[in-house]
Amino acid sequence: AEPMAETPGAAPIGDAYFGLYLWAMGSGRPRSAQRLTAMLAAAGFVRVREHATAIPALVRVITAVKT
Repeated sequence: AEPMAETPGAAPIGDAYFGLYLWAMGSGRPRSAQRLTAMLAAAGFVRVREHATAIPALVRVITAVKT
């Protein structure tokens, strides 16, 4: 699990908070849904889809199928 960057309505504070959090944890970084989609496609995944959630500032979900 990793926080997503550029969450609508929470982008500035969310990006700053999770950037600091992941820095303190020693690894990871917030990435946008577009960047994660590109990474999944490059790894051979298809049907990449972001699902709506009730509170996107806390939870965002992307699914994909490995070919």
